[in-house]
Amino acid sequence: MSTTASTLGEELARIGLTVPTVQLEYLLTDRVAAVAEQMRITERTARRYFDHDTLRTLAHEMALSIKEEAPGADLLTLPRTVAMPLPTLGATIAALVEAAALAVADKDPDEPATAMALISTLGVLTRDHDGDLPTVWVPEPLLMRAARLIENTADLVHQGCPLPPDVAEDVRPHLQKALRDDAARLRALIPDTGPRSGAGRLWAVPQNPS
Repeated sequence: MSTTASTLGEELARIGLTVPTVQLEYLLTDRVAAVAEQMRITERTARRYFDHDTLRTLAHEMALSIKEEAPGADLLTLPRTVAMPLPTLGATIAALVEAAALAVADKDPDEPATAMALISTLGVLTRDHDGDLPTVWVPEPLLMRAARLIENTADLVHQGCPLPPDVAEDVRPHLQKALRDDAARLRALIPDTGPRSGAGRLWAVPQNPS
């Protein structure tokens, strides 16, 4: 399952998405169990159906499910349409630092880079801000990416992932709550415009990623 999850992670990376390997293992475990139950076969046999083509299709489906995050797009080139208050900016940077530290402790090779890339982007957006503070204009997909990453980190903390060496175990419930609160602040900034489609967007997901 670990090898299959790594292959799925590689397919996701090709279209601009980074997902923790442990999360992919959970996803694949559920998918394999569903296939086994539907086809009335063992889970070991069901795993044979998850070949490279199936994993590529699954990666594309996952990308489409979060297309509003602009997978593969350069966030610095997207329209900056959401005013982010400075307290939320600071809380988000702190949460992303925690996400990176927890990913290192959990030995996930990709998640620290994802978190640090978002921190760097927020820094550039703040530096380039043209207007009066205390808000910074940011692209909506950045909020979505950051919120999902922070929520995933909160889930890992809840599931018992290793904590950094300098974080006591009794801090775990407080850390989980703080991360969920930070993600909720980001979600609250995202305009509620109802169902969306990729039509007219700058970040449509390719129909046939290769």
